[in-house]
Amino acid sequence: MIGGFVRQQNPAQAYVSTLQRTQQTYDEFGIDLLAAARADLVERNLGVWEGQRGKDVRAEAPEQFAAWRRGEFTPENGESHQELTDRITGAFFDIVRRTADAEVTESVDLSFPVRTAVIVSHGASLRVLMQGLGLVQSAQTSPLTNGAVSLLDIPARLPRLIDPSSWRVRRRCRDRGGHPGLSDSQIVEQSLLRVFNLSPELLNPAAVEDPAIW
Repeated sequence: MIGGFVRQQNPAQAYVSTLQRTQQTYDEFGIDLLAAARADLVERNLGVWEGQRGKDVRAEAPEQFAAWRRGEFTPENGESHQELTDRITGAFFDIVRRTADAEVTESVDLSFPVRTAVIVSHGASLRVLMQGLGLVQSAQTSPLTNGAVSLLDIPARLPRLIDPSSWRVRRRCRDRGGHPGLSDSQIVEQSLLRVFNLSPELLNPAAVEDPAIW
């Protein structure tokens, strides 16, 4: 069900983290499009908490776990909330600029063609990304469901920061993989959350014995 939903978006570009499970998830979508692997899309480094179950950490250190969820605590040797925010939003900004130059495809949801990219990352990283974009609040956001889909829209009609007649500047930006008309702040200001945490259970409740809706 999720694969069909993603395929219907007609993506022209695809990106996965360098962790194998994201490539496996992407393969399940059945999209005839090679995905680029990016290290800046990997899950948050949890330091001494790595490999432990969330419920176990919550039971053993409830105050620290609650502070971590609020972005106020970093496990020893782990990645801080700000470090993760900088990494994952930086990756998103770069992907948005690349998508701005992608092929236009038809949308099943909208009445006009769009440029679409698929990003397969991880729960904590994606939640922090949407917090960094100002789309969700940390205190009110539950964990993202495995295999869930969220749709972010960014209007393309933005004022250009660089004179379009400046061919050399535009060429230099494109050679670096960037788009001259989209700044980080514009991407943040224009980002819209169309769908959040659309899980396999919501698309097909009968497929699971005990669907969990968080």
